[in-house]
Amino acid sequence: MRNAIGRRRLRRAISLLAFMAVGAGAIASPPAAAAGEPAKVDGATVKADSGSPTGYTATFVYHNPNATQVRLAGDLTLLDVGTGNTRYQPEAWQPGRYHAGGTEFLRDMARDSEGYWSISIPLHAGSISYWYRVWDPTQGWVNKRIWDPASTNPRPPGESSFRVRNNDVLDAVYVPYAEKQNDPVLKERAEYELPIADPSRRGTVQYVPYTTILGDSGHYLGVYLPADYDANRAQPYKVAYLAHGIFGDETDFMVPANVPNILDNMTAKGEIEPTVVVTMGNHFTGTSLGFASYNQTNAANNLVQTILPLIEENYNVSTERAGRAYAGFSYGGMTGAHVIRGYPTTFAFYGHFSGNPSLTAQDYDNVAAAVGDDDLFVFLGNGVFEGNLNAQNAIANNFRARGFAAETTQVPGAHDGMTASQLFTIFARDYLWSGVDSVSVTPATVDLTRGWNWVRQFSAQVTTNEGVSPAVTWSVEGATSAATTISTDGLLSVAADETASSLAVVATSVIDPTKASSAQVTLAPPGTAGVVVKAKAAPASIVRGGTFNLNVDVRARSQHKKAPKVTGEIAVTFGGTTQVVPLTGGAAVVTLPTTGLSAGVYPVHVAYSGDLTYAPDAAVHQQLRVR
Repeated sequence: MRNAIGRRRLRRAISLLAFMAVGAGAIASPPAAAAGEPAKVDGATVKADSGSPTGYTATFVYHNPNATQVRLAGDLTLLDVGTGNTRYQPEAWQPGRYHAGGTEFLRDMARDSEGYWSISIPLHAGSISYWYRVWDPTQGWVNKRIWDPASTNPRPPGESSFRVRNNDVLDAVYVPYAEKQNDPVLKERAEYELPIADPSRRGTVQYVPYTTILGDSGHYLGVYLPADYDANRAQPYKVAYLAHGIFGDETDFMVPANVPNILDNMTAKGEIEPTVVVTMGNHFTGTSLGFASYNQTNAANNLVQTILPLIEENYNVSTERAGRAYAGFSYGGMTGAHVIRGYPTTFAFYGHFSGNPSLTAQDYDNVAAAVGDDDLFVFLGNGVFEGNLNAQNAIANNFRARGFAAETTQVPGAHDGMTASQLFTIFARDYLWSGVDSVSVTPATVDLTRGWNWVRQFSAQVTTNEGVSPAVTWSVEGATSAATTISTDGLLSVAADETASSLAVVATSVIDPTKASSAQVTLAPPGTAGVVVKAKAAPASIVRGGTFNLNVDVRARSQHKKAPKVTGEIAVTFGGTTQVVPLTGGAAVVTLPTTGLSAGVYPVHVAYSGDLTYAPDAAVHQQLRVR
């Protein structure tokens, strides 16, 4: 029997056509401002702006008195999902247009007398990729592409990263959501991609030196550790290994793809258990900066034979396949074919973002034979501006045909880190390990009679891993009356006109909808024997704010003085409020508060039901005066 993995949330796919904490990559201490002039703040600063089409404007400031020209650059032009390939400038944003890579945005920045270069543009919500291009004769820079020096994102030291050597760095600015954007996709991006407001809930990113499988030193692994990471925790942390696309490196998933922020937010919500992430640079097969420096077979072997043992020796992470995931963007997604083909039992989860694994029919069969009953999950997706999902669906169907779970999706984006960010969010939140072990419902069975407005409280017990939300959603199945409902906290209300003979009260884990449990409610016809309901309150008149005490006695209708006492419950309605009270020995004492009532006369209505032998009864038993 295969273990079911990768199906933890049957979430509605984001509609690409459903249109309708201010963050910065870095903030540095501003220099002293001249009299009457605002202080300049290095880096990217985002402010609410009613005049902006998106509701926000980002200002970029770079200090370099020696530069002769500076340009703001990035994935800042817009593509429209309606036209597919029409490019727009940031000022032309409107719903349905998204910042997308593929065409580099370039705009000259203005220099002031102190050597501060600046520019302001509107941006929509999310983590948006940018960089600077600088001409600085004192450093020999001609059109040099640089990270924002004010950025607080950790980086590998010096010139070690491939992106620095390849003059192809990427940074990120974080833009909140404004209601005028009127786009659920952008609202969700801001929810996950912006840095979490509480610093104590943020994980850490470090770059660890290591020697590759080829014996090359001077390379680094990116390691994200969740907030409150405990090296001695009894349960090892689940771990995701993420590979970049061609010409990328270990910084891609940490910065433009924004994984640390995404996991910080997801973990704080209890949507995923705290997870470790490891990123690696796969350009280590030579000194070339071209395609030949990324050999996919070497990358797969390096991952499994070198990186996994190193990480598992130095960090408290899972060494089991069910606790490991592999995902890659573009060329990294393609590398996944070499990983799953060469090491089919190493990872239980695979994510292929804008890069498909190339596998033969024999490859699929070999993977299925190796994995056996342990199962695996495969996720494939791309940006809507990259084309359709035909290829991804065909691959998913090959896995499904062999009994494995596979899902595909699209997001509004092009072939860039912002698309990778959105796909990782869906992969991690909706399909990775849920951390939910079981759900149970109490009470498990309830017997009621039909023809009565029953109310019953249910509770759910959810067993989860550390940090995972135990929240459930409640539902009632089998009802024939629309008035039979259950509240968000498990209070079942059965309508008097309910004709069903049984109901199922279901609690479903919010985090993992595959984990659910139900209670059985049996509705039997009421009995026919009559009852006598006596109710008397004292005193009969009271000053507003006081409390009446109502004594209720319910007995079988009989000529004998010692008639049997009945079971069940009563509903007492007074002053517009109804209390449902169980009978004990056929009797109950009910307090009737008068707080909030005006002076006047109020009837006391008592209704009975609940014993399968006896018929329901309801009547007004007394008139009480409030003075």
